[in-house]
Amino acid sequence: MSKTTPNPTTTAILHRTPWVPPIAVSGSGPYIELDDGRTLLDAVGGAAVACLGSGHPAVNKALKEQVERISYVYNMQLSNQPAEDLAKFLIETSNGAFELVGYASGGTEAMEGVIKLSRQYFVEIGQPKRTNYIARQLSYHGNSVGTLSLAYHPVRRAPYAGILDTEHFHHVSPAYAKRFMKAGESEEEYVERLRAELEAKFIELGPDTVIG
Repeated sequence: MSKTTPNPTTTAILHRTPWVPPIAVSGSGPYIELDDGRTLLDAVGGAAVACLGSGHPAVNKALKEQVERISYVYNMQLSNQPAEDLAKFLIETSNGAFELVGYASGGTEAMEGVIKLSRQYFVEIGQPKRTNYIARQLSYHGNSVGTLSLAYHPVRRAPYAGILDTEHFHHVSPAYAKRFMKAGESEEEYVERLRAELEAKFIELGPDTVIG
């Protein structure tokens, strides 16, 4: 796809890229039509999470019926039946993995919620000393300051290095045998090395200060 430098004559949006992206005008299944007449095959679901495609009759019907009933309620004050139904379905198909569902608008927001919820849990049970998190290098958990602190993706972190929380977020080696297993090291030895490193980090921080 062509890339052009943004300017006020071509876009009024502060895009996430330094170029103006093409404009999508319609879609059918995995295909996206652009305003210049080209057709794209969306082979990865956008950011790899949008798997329904465009224009599916069942999805269109459900959206139309719901928006004609009610389009939005604030979920701190009200619930709605589709949300309740989806939560029930997720729980019933989880093989007992969880009992409640919390919704978020995206992965970054979900991870921020997990950071806060896990901290709140230990405060509630009388363990306020737990303030440390341990994650793996090269991990990706989102694009907010909090999730960039938790994650360790050097390119994404670099512009914000001065404001990331390095006091409470700590990192150990990635579990990535293809790149980081040593020559002559067996898989069992590699796993043991990672386990020992993680245990050492717990001991360094103090096991009773670690949230997760």
